[in-house]
Amino acid sequence: MAQTCKNNDLKNLPPSVCELIRLVMKKMRYRRKVRQNVQEELTAHFEDELKACTTDQERRTKAHQLIAEFGDPKLLAVLLRRAKKRCRPLWRTIVARTFQTVGVLVLCLIVYSMWFMSGKPTIRVDYLAQLNQMSRPPLLDQDNAWPHYERAVSLYVQPHERISKLIGHSEQDFKLSLRFSDPSAGSGQAPSAGSGQGPSAGSGQGLSEAAQSAVRKWIEQNESHWGAFTAEQKQLLENCLQDGLVPYPRKSRPYGEYRTLDSALAGVILGMEIASAEDLDELQSRLSSRVIELDPNDRRDTEIAKWFEQNTSPKDLETGIEVGALKHWIENPLPPGKTLFESLFPFAQKLVAKWIQDNEPAWQEFEAGSSKAYCYREHQYSSENPNDRLLLSVTSPHLLALRSLARLGIWRARAAVSGVEARQAIQDSLAVTRAGSHWQGKGTLIEQLVGLAISRLGHEQILRLAQGQNLSATDLKELHQQLAQIYPQGYRLVDIEIERLWFLDIVQHVFTDGGPGGGHLVPSRWPQLTGETPSAAESELGIFMPFYTGASMVHARRDSTVAKFNELFDKVTEVAKMTPYQRHVRNLRSDAFISAVTKYRYFLIGVFMPPVDRVSQMGYCDKASHQATLAILALKRWRLEKEQYPASLSELVAAGYLRELPMDPYSDKPLIYRRTDDDFVLYSVGPNFTDDGGKPGTGRQGQPRKWTDNGDTLFWPVLEAKANK
Repeated sequence: MAQTCKNNDLKNLPPSVCELIRLVMKKMRYRRKVRQNVQEELTAHFEDELKACTTDQERRTKAHQLIAEFGDPKLLAVLLRRAKKRCRPLWRTIVARTFQTVGVLVLCLIVYSMWFMSGKPTIRVDYLAQLNQMSRPPLLDQDNAWPHYERAVSLYVQPHERISKLIGHSEQDFKLSLRFSDPSAGSGQAPSAGSGQGPSAGSGQGLSEAAQSAVRKWIEQNESHWGAFTAEQKQLLENCLQDGLVPYPRKSRPYGEYRTLDSALAGVILGMEIASAEDLDELQSRLSSRVIELDPNDRRDTEIAKWFEQNTSPKDLETGIEVGALKHWIENPLPPGKTLFESLFPFAQKLVAKWIQDNEPAWQEFEAGSSKAYCYREHQYSSENPNDRLLLSVTSPHLLALRSLARLGIWRARAAVSGVEARQAIQDSLAVTRAGSHWQGKGTLIEQLVGLAISRLGHEQILRLAQGQNLSATDLKELHQQLAQIYPQGYRLVDIEIERLWFLDIVQHVFTDGGPGGGHLVPSRWPQLTGETPSAAESELGIFMPFYTGASMVHARRDSTVAKFNELFDKVTEVAKMTPYQRHVRNLRSDAFISAVTKYRYFLIGVFMPPVDRVSQMGYCDKASHQATLAILALKRWRLEKEQYPASLSELVAAGYLRELPMDPYSDKPLIYRRTDDDFVLYSVGPNFTDDGGKPGTGRQGQPRKWTDNGDTLFWPVLEAKANK
């Protein structure tokens, strides 16, 4: 019996033919439907050729002959595949070629992405050394203030935590005394205006007569709660009230809390709903005082806590305390506080005095440092990890302590004035100002900003001394000379050139070095740019790596990024040198240059370009304040020596009282000076570039505030806020 193919479609063909067709179909490697058609064609061809054969032997012989004619099955398969491709429709060819092209592109993209992601930055330039070199002046080490500041920082004793809650950190750290009755009633005199540490410090008006009557009636109605206290409890409460504190039982705090006397009384009176509209504004402002917790380590606080624990009726206890506080307030009106220090409650005065005393060694070092010619501190990285050693990681922990020491110096001056030691107050204020000058015009941007802030504290305190103290002409002349000597070359504006080093250092840490465009942004560095912590960066890197890779591919290459940054930096540097008025006239804003750059192409520039407009304006404003302070001292001296103020500031320059006219950065003209009845006003037109006639600008809640766009910036007379915020 003749052998045949097992495949039913080839059952009439010899096995050798079946094997040939099977091999051709296997080698053809084409779509199944096409291979089926080819198989049918080959089958038909062989069946036709073998149809005339009558015996099996003849069929086998013929089959071998036909197979030999076909040749190599692999070559036959290739020829058949090509033939079928040539015969397929055009649309199918296009689709096939498209898929092939996409496949090749995807493969290339994968290979490129793998190469792209594997890139690593190469650190070649030590920008920290350049930073230190730029900051170091060519002077002797013995003239360096930093060793003194460093010792002062190490010796500094932090204030009691209650100080920040009672006096805050701003220059508006005083209260307007909340009074039961008008202190000027029946005297025919206006309340004292203070002594220049706040013209209205301690000069509050009393409640209306109707409100006074209602308060007395409320006390009578609740007198029984006060009478329920023992003599020891009343004495304990009286001891607290004399310090300006009112204790309250509070479930939210384990031992209870204190409120300042004015805040507690304001809450009681507002609760009566008897205050007039005028009273209400003043009382509401009192409620801004912060509460402080009782200290379990303080003996008096411990006694108060025990008293609260033994009481079974917190509401009656609280009412009795409020009655006692109101009675104390009525019977013991607070004396006008002539200075910021005196306007504090006795409890806060004790804390501040203790803080000053504890920091005497630190202050001596700080003052010694302020007398040096310059200050140089070598910057260091905060991490030993080479990957984290960016200029961005250079920390300045000393700045916070130095600013705290400057505040200490201001409170020393305030306390000295309270003790009638004006000369000591002047020297403390000058020491703060000199210390601020050490950090201006050089170093990192944050160091310069802190230097400006410290210098600003000193200048503001000097103005308060000029307003509040009866300084002689000699005192004013010496103070003027010492203040002018702090800036022999003129007030130093902010220098942003070091910010260029910061950006270039970032570039070498996040870009590869070499290749197309000078290098590309390394995807794995994105978390570092966005400020993620190392642990968070590692955890998010895998999730966001496709996004980081795409963003890096879109971002401009290294050479283009550096070139664009240098171009923009040169422009904003030129703008920073202009006064705010010059920028206003030309309608120039440095951020407009930055916003015009494609954000996704130059993301790094948008993030790391320094805020030049704001920083530059701060420098010019502080320069104007410095020049205004010198002018005010000269005017006060002129008044003492010539018994009247000059008609214009030009007379001060002509007579040698001033080296130059104080300029207004918002008009590029001299500050506006005008004589009044027995005083004068000196002001800048401010950021609205409009002369509002000396009407000061205000901040939130109507508080007078310098350099706002809703009024002028008044240098003289010195204005204070109406309440402690």
